[in-house]
Amino acid sequence: MAEIARIRLSTLFKAISTNLLSPFISLYALKLGASNFQIGLISSITTLLSVVAQLISLPILLSFRKKLLVHIIFDAIGALLFIPIAFVKNPSQLILFLTLQAFFFSFPAQVWNEFQVRIFPRRRKGTEVGILNKIGGVGAFFAYAIAGYVIRRFGFIPYLFFAAALFGITRNIILVRIKESSTSFRRSFKSVIKEVVSFKAFRNLKFRRLLLASFFFNFAVSIGAPMFSVYLIKNLGADSVQLSIVSTISLLVSITFSEAWGRVADFIGRREVIIAGLPLIVLFPLFYLISTNMLDVYIFTFIAQIGWVAFNIAMFSYLADIGRGSPQIYFTFFNSISSISAIFGSMMSGYFADIMGIKSALIASFCLRVISIFFFLSLGEKKGYRPRGILPFLSPYAFVSSVEFFISIYSIVFEETKKSMLERILRRIKSLLK
Repeated sequence: MAEIARIRLSTLFKAISTNLLSPFISLYALKLGASNFQIGLISSITTLLSVVAQLISLPILLSFRKKLLVHIIFDAIGALLFIPIAFVKNPSQLILFLTLQAFFFSFPAQVWNEFQVRIFPRRRKGTEVGILNKIGGVGAFFAYAIAGYVIRRFGFIPYLFFAAALFGITRNIILVRIKESSTSFRRSFKSVIKEVVSFKAFRNLKFRRLLLASFFFNFAVSIGAPMFSVYLIKNLGADSVQLSIVSTISLLVSITFSEAWGRVADFIGRREVIIAGLPLIVLFPLFYLISTNMLDVYIFTFIAQIGWVAFNIAMFSYLADIGRGSPQIYFTFFNSISSISAIFGSMMSGYFADIMGIKSALIASFCLRVISIFFFLSLGEKKGYRPRGILPFLSPYAFVSSVEFFISIYSIVFEETKKSMLERILRRIKSLLK
């Protein structure tokens, strides 16, 4: 089995393992008696440990030739931690084990990014990332459906946690046969430390602008994100099945649009796709606030998730392009800066929710997301086709041009999605006729 095929299969099992429980962690915490502040604390502390783990691992992993072995060991330990999480008795124990798990999952995380950067062809990077997102979406879809039913029928039974651990370990077994010599090379510990200390990427204007935009954006998103599930449970009376439906809709959008967004990012440019996804992401908290029932939430989730798919695929490809020389270092610093802002945002989220109410956290998140758009407009990239409308939109003419850009790029995405679906149908018919 080729390396790319193993990465795709591993992505499937990882998605199943993670998503059997991740959409329901807030519900699990509430069941254990957690407050809004403790739910925000879960997000902030686990994020902090993720940052620490990645920074510690950076010089260590780059100085190893057998990076994948380290990845397998740490990721497998993280998967095994699902088992004690099944038996925690209070929110404090849950926070402790989730924090440990975050450390083990995050320590080798950049190995995974490096594989993708080095294995995937540069001209098809966006497309390949889109395919991985689609595969992950399929795995997560089945995980959400099964977990939603099991939790509603039986509650948080230990077998659900055991299954998550099993799929996580299987994921790493699949990676054992990948030949590391084809994807990585060893560097001395001293040279890695020297490059980290005198990190040249900070002289890169594109990278500095990306860090600033990402810091503000992640702060804005994290003020609202931890409270979404809590808002649905407390304000709209959502249960585990309805939360599962919300997550399932997000996955179906990811499965449907990931490959198309990847192709568009390769063709038009990463920056343009990032900007195209932002308006829908910005409106996400507002959508929740104006929802009066779960049907509204389902519709708005479908709309907003299209923007998230675009943003995530294009952001990975954009960072991979500007950090080709040292992808692991670029990704580590980028993720660390983004995570630090997410920590502050999550802590503010819990504060807003406990002191002024959950709606205040969502309003603050919406306002800050609007401001974050201006930071992303400063990003630079030269790419083939460039739709009209990539201009500051403070004048009436420029605003019309920006609307035209938004419509044109989404028209291309929908056309690519339709073409991709037709191609799959024709391949299926052809295989049946043989």
